[in-house]
Amino acid sequence: MQVTKQKFGVLSDGSKVTLYTVSNGRMSFSVMDYGCTITSILVPDSKGAAADILLGWSTFDGYVTGKGSFNAFVGRFANRISNARFTVGGKEYKLDVNDHNNSLHGGFTRYEKMMYESRIVETEYGTGVKFSRLSRDGEQGYPGNVAIDITYTLNEFNELSLLYTAATDAATPVNFTNHAYFNLAGNGTINNHLLKMNCTRYLEVDPCLIPTGKLLSVQGTPLDFTAEKTVGQDIDKTGIGGYDHCFVTEAYDPHKNAFENEKLVHVCTLTDPVSGRTMNMSTNQIGVQLYSGNFVEGMIGKNGRCYHNHESICLESQCFPDTPNKSDFPSCVLTPGEKYKSLTVYSFSS
Repeated sequence: MQVTKQKFGVLSDGSKVTLYTVSNGRMSFSVMDYGCTITSILVPDSKGAAADILLGWSTFDGYVTGKGSFNAFVGRFANRISNARFTVGGKEYKLDVNDHNNSLHGGFTRYEKMMYESRIVETEYGTGVKFSRLSRDGEQGYPGNVAIDITYTLNEFNELSLLYTAATDAATPVNFTNHAYFNLAGNGTINNHLLKMNCTRYLEVDPCLIPTGKLLSVQGTPLDFTAEKTVGQDIDKTGIGGYDHCFVTEAYDPHKNAFENEKLVHVCTLTDPVSGRTMNMSTNQIGVQLYSGNFVEGMIGKNGRCYHNHESICLESQCFPDTPNKSDFPSCVLTPGEKYKSLTVYSFSS
């Protein structure tokens, strides 16, 4: 295993941004301490030719000014919170309104636009980089000082692990994810990618994509990936311009809170039949948001490429959207003395 680092950019306040590259000799990934953002994942195809399987930007400035949360760490609460407010301990907290009347991915003060302390580490999951930051009480409107650690590692089996841990001094909702935009071909549409999901239920949502509270069967719907099919087969039948739905994983237990499960469960297998690249995903999280890049049309990304909708797929492990306002959902409230732990593993082969 090899880890190298280099200067990647400088922020307006003078902060120097470092880019780390972790390689096992067959595949590699690069990540920076600005936003804990993964800038590339290089994976060989069936003939040994490597390609970058992530959308994003070629330059540091792209990540500073760009939108879309490309491959970044997301919190304090990933996904949507209805009416941009919630109540904990009898007190109401108001959040940024940035998605209809709701709050999305932390509002306007995004984790992806923040700096983190970083260091190279060796862990049970592999070699990589650990990032740390204190999210102070009141940041984004949330209560509690939350100490956050984010660790991205690679091992000899081509497994990229994303580990998030957190502790707080006051009760607060916590829900972290990474917003990686995958395209296993390295370019073009993802409609021909094959997807098989080990998820038999999904969350019903209203027109603003807020969960109604119902867990519905995928059977007979465009969201049924229990048998392998192309991503594009039913993508125009969802009624919202593609996929942007939370699926229920086998980690779900209505009698436990959202981060009590420590066992990894297999979620899905994604394959590009042309290159032969395959990605398997496992997580301890109860939900996975399947998003088909529905709002990237016209963005100028890596190497000057103009991105179009449905050229990428996101598989975001997390607790259920709007959990703070849904008493029937497993709780996502972290309290003093508890430890939040989210682990997701993406395994690559060709």
